[in-house]
Amino acid sequence: MSNTATGSDGQEPVKKSTEKPERKRDRTDGVDGSAGKGNTNTKFQRKPTDRHMVKHRVLPKYFTRENDIYVTNKSDFPYQHKTCVDILNSPIGEVFLHCTGRAINRGINLALRIKAQYPEAFEYEVNTSQIAITDDLHPLNDECDFMVQQRMNSCLHIRMYRKINVKPSDAGKKGDN
Repeated sequence: MSNTATGSDGQEPVKKSTEKPERKRDRTDGVDGSAGKGNTNTKFQRKPTDRHMVKHRVLPKYFTRENDIYVTNKSDFPYQHKTCVDILNSPIGEVFLHCTGRAINRGINLALRIKAQYPEAFEYEVNTSQIAITDDLHPLNDECDFMVQQRMNSCLHIRMYRKINVKPSDAGKKGDN
């Protein structure tokens, strides 16, 4: 086959180009650390060059109640599952799961595992939000300055609550004997 295509009305063939056009990066490598065309704000921006090392700050924990559980990729899944079920069976009766970024899938899996294990006992509500995360850019050499970048990250908040108790009560069994 050739690289030519004929027109539908029988006109002369049109040659297809096999060359790729040169792509230009729209990133400047200036002294001021500007990271793109027209970007004059050097306080909050993405990593402009390879002259900085990104250090992520610890995410803020806005909720610190006893029934708030923060799900991360490094957290122990069976332990968090057991903790959730214990809190749901306690007098509190509800758990708030908070997940951000890549840990959202783990939080969803945790809530669905509890729901699948006890389908009639628990229900859940889901809310989404975004959180502003601040990263520090540490210079790799002495010529560069410290910089800060701010970005948004997705968050998921799952509220699980008890409809009925899972643990059987011992009061009815004692009266039957």
